[in-house]
Amino acid sequence: MKNKYPFFIILLLIITMDSSSFARDSTQVSLPEGAIARLGKGGINIMRFSPDGTQLAVGTDVGVWLYDVPDGKETALFTGHTGHVNALAFSPDGRILASGGFNNPVIQLWDMETKNKHSTVTATQGFPNVLSSLTFYGRTLISINRGKEITYWHVDTGEKLLRFSLDNSFDRTVFSQDGSNFAVSDQVGKIHLWDTTTSSQSGVLKGHARGRHTDIWALAFSPDNSIFASGSEDKTVMLWDTQNYTELEKLKGHDAWVTTVAFSSDGKTIASGDADKVIKLWDLESQQERTTLRGHKNTINALVFAPVGTPRYGGCLASGSADGTIRFWNPENGAELTIFTTGHTEWIKVIAFSENGTTLASAAFNGTVDVWSLKTRQELMNFTTAQSNNTQTVVLSPDAKFLACRGSGGWIVFNPVGFGLHGGGDGNVGIKRLQLWDIMTGEELPFPLQDVVILPSAAVFSPNSNIFAASSRQEIRAWHLNTGIELFQLNAKQPSFNDKLMFSPDGKKLAVTGRSGNLQVWDISTQRDITPPNIKRTSTLAFSPDSSVLATVSNEGIYLWKLDIELEKSPILIAGNLGGFKMNWFFLLMAPYSLGQVCTCWVIQLNYGMWKQVIVLESCLGIQNR
Repeated sequence: MKNKYPFFIILLLIITMDSSSFARDSTQVSLPEGAIARLGKGGINIMRFSPDGTQLAVGTDVGVWLYDVPDGKETALFTGHTGHVNALAFSPDGRILASGGFNNPVIQLWDMETKNKHSTVTATQGFPNVLSSLTFYGRTLISINRGKEITYWHVDTGEKLLRFSLDNSFDRTVFSQDGSNFAVSDQVGKIHLWDTTTSSQSGVLKGHARGRHTDIWALAFSPDNSIFASGSEDKTVMLWDTQNYTELEKLKGHDAWVTTVAFSSDGKTIASGDADKVIKLWDLESQQERTTLRGHKNTINALVFAPVGTPRYGGCLASGSADGTIRFWNPENGAELTIFTTGHTEWIKVIAFSENGTTLASAAFNGTVDVWSLKTRQELMNFTTAQSNNTQTVVLSPDAKFLACRGSGGWIVFNPVGFGLHGGGDGNVGIKRLQLWDIMTGEELPFPLQDVVILPSAAVFSPNSNIFAASSRQEIRAWHLNTGIELFQLNAKQPSFNDKLMFSPDGKKLAVTGRSGNLQVWDISTQRDITPPNIKRTSTLAFSPDSSVLATVSNEGIYLWKLDIELEKSPILIAGNLGGFKMNWFFLLMAPYSLGQVCTCWVIQLNYGMWKQVIVLESCLGIQNR
């Protein structure tokens, strides 16, 4: 299972509003120009303590968050990366932080005293343009990218000192804590050790056993570089002697994929986290499990030990999870010290405004819902009752009062280097029926959905939030939310396991499209099929604000179908290839748009991967790129 999209950032563009006040706010919180608010902080990819342990840097899908360790307060957000951040390194004196990551042509260097950008290093252009690891070795910055290139840079001048390429492609990389060594795991289960001082390979570890579920997810050097650890989908942590390249021990005890490993600063303890929310602490001398840490509610994404002597949290273990929290632990007895911070949410699936426009609700991949104040931009409440490891169906009502969701117990591991996620375990274990929740009261609505809609492929609320509809393969059924009475039942022409349902803005029409691209449209009041004839297959659709036009996307372009004209055969075609891209967009939005009170237009937002374009259609007579 793959397809991770980057974290949702909401950009509100209001032409007639005086935006000067928002510009000041955006500058203060390091938001992109034009951004009014940010939901959450982005999923956690990597964490690093400063050498003195007083600061914690967290690389996420939106930038680098910097925290003051003694009091847990946010001190900075470093942005400017075009993709998410999965590589971080502090200089030995702690004065500079380097950051880079996926889809990112530059390495940013940050001044830790002023919290401003120190300089920018332009990395090698090309595909895949993915930075895997960074480290400092004295005044030299060393970077590894997924293009197999190792580059040495002079920190003060940004000059490129040396570059060489590895012979084979690799999946994971890690530097030793002092920057003198690095390791890469290849696609056949081997781990290659390199000496950065000589730029030569020093040895090869045979890796984990070959076969299914043996991909290596985690790599780490001990502080003195004498031991190397690797974690794998085989649910084990392997320890290696870096002098003679032999296996020391295989640590067993995890019941899920091992996703991250870390050594304590004194080299006596190793921590390992897995996809099933569990962290284990191991004693390196006895090579036995010391204790198991539980508390997180989703996959462990990152582990790091604070340096000994740090005020308040010296030597403690910090853990970052896909549940959005960072927790601190006592590594001696396993006690949880504090939930250091929250809000680092992975993969926002859906959002909805309240009726009065003062709040906004966002639902994450695991079924949790956060309600935000648009005035203060602070979180008002967090709804976790419907939480699961992964939700196949999650829908918010337009007024943000109700949640529909169905989840399962399978594991999810988000790829920290690039897009994608991997699913493991039995995805049907603990599978939940479709549930309806009142978010404000926290109560589940008593609907008879368990018997009639067992595994819905899609669900939707009507615009007035009075009707709830769900599809299950070839059947679409709808109920009145207040009474629970079933209102109608529709039969799709062709079965589909991945439907998209959409009400028209006036709530009188319902459209469904499936993975095959077949589209059907119904008039709800008459339950009559009003699908235009000869309509092209599509996975993307939208209704116009007055509900009279349906927009669909195909390879040729955008088709506009007038639904109020009986069986229209000749729609308006907006030709494709705008900006050199074919029209295979994932998202299409049609909404009223006012340009300085001059005219009313439609806005169509087209998304293709990381590319976005906004098209303004003036009464469907012309096209203008914005």
